[in-house]
Amino acid sequence: MIWERRAGPRNGAELRAAYNRRHAAGLLRDRDRFYRMALRRLRAFPGSSLLDVGCGGGFLLREARGLFAVGVEVSDLALRAARENAPAAVLVLGQGERLPFPARSFDRVACLGNLEHFLDPARGVREIARVLKATGEALLLLPNSYYSGDFCRVIRTGYGPDHHQPVERFATLYEWRDFLEAGGLEVLEVAPYNRFKWWKRLLPRALAYHFLYRARPSSPGSGG
Repeated sequence: MIWERRAGPRNGAELRAAYNRRHAAGLLRDRDRFYRMALRRLRAFPGSSLLDVGCGGGFLLREARGLFAVGVEVSDLALRAARENAPAAVLVLGQGERLPFPARSFDRVACLGNLEHFLDPARGVREIARVLKATGEALLLLPNSYYSGDFCRVIRTGYGPDHHQPVERFATLYEWRDFLEAGGLEVLEVAPYNRFKWWKRLLPRALAYHFLYRARPSSPGSGG
């Protein structure tokens, strides 16, 4: 079961305004090391096409050297930063639920910490499956509703996970997997992501902070 917290946005315009406010306080991002690791997991070959859904400030795109890189972002404020950080990329203002590309356009698609914030994440999964080539692969980062660190939070405050964003969803390892596969993606591999905290490797995978799902279209006609 996917657990949802929603702070107000009901449509694309409200979501854009909310994320403009959020990015104005500081661009949402991970370390450069994370983006390099994500590209390795995507196994993109030189000259291949990469779509970053929810590209934010363009930090993954900046690392995508030798690729035809495209980014879609709902926040025009973040997109301005992406134009500076990744000047070689093609950048588009829009929502992940309505990707403005033909079917089977991309060799690789990344959606790193964004799907859970969509107004309609199920439609977002179908769109990722739709724009992937039949032989393509996607990499999605999604948050755990049973993260080990949140147990202390619940004991201390009585509240569950909170990543301080306008729309949030959390689910377990296999709940996210089932959600992706229901949308037309076949999950090939799941890796825990704990922001490079080495000691977290001692914990069960199901208690990771996030999960990285590597997936492909579940059939040649999926998502069409």
